[in-house]
Amino acid sequence: MKRILLLVLVCVLAVSGCGKKTRVIDLETDVAEDADFSSADLFTITEGMINSIKANGFYQLYAAQHGGEKPVMLLAESLINKTDEHIDTRLVLEKIRTQMMKENMAQFVDDQAFDMALEQLNMQATDLYDNAKAAKLGNFVGAKYILRGSISNLRKQDGRETINYMNVTLDIFEVETLLMKWTDEVEYKRASTKGKVRR
Repeated sequence: MKRILLLVLVCVLAVSGCGKKTRVIDLETDVAEDADFSSADLFTITEGMINSIKANGFYQLYAAQHGGEKPVMLLAESLINKTDEHIDTRLVLEKIRTQMMKENMAQFVDDQAFDMALEQLNMQATDLYDNAKAAKLGNFVGAKYILRGSISNLRKQDGRETINYMNVTLDIFEVETLLMKWTDEVEYKRASTKGKVRR
């Protein structure tokens, strides 16, 4: 009987030990697990680009020339992805936009909300809404600058080692003149090695 109970206890412990384990990872100290693009890279790129934009002086000059106003910007639909990976490049731009707005560096026009806003304005122009309280057509703010860029990589496979060079280039250009007001790049090179598989 004792042997049966012991066997049952061992089985219960074995089964409970096979359950999923979850851990929280600190995004700010997260490190890449291999040579591919990772969340750690997202933070490196965002920090590097924000610091570069601040150091450029474009925003300070714009505010000085326009009575303290912040430039109105539009995000490109996404970074041009020239890598051999599937990367949500819009996420990179949105991360930078979020940080710029947090630090009160610029205002952004929401390009993805345009159709939704237009539909709502058209609906409010009907007799269903109180005209005195309805939003008015013709008040959209046009973006004066566009934030855009590209991401590229060069991958080399050498036996079990993968070496991946990544380059992210961003620029801000003026819509009216097409003059570039700022540009910079973040680049890094990382290697990862696959473990030996025993047969």
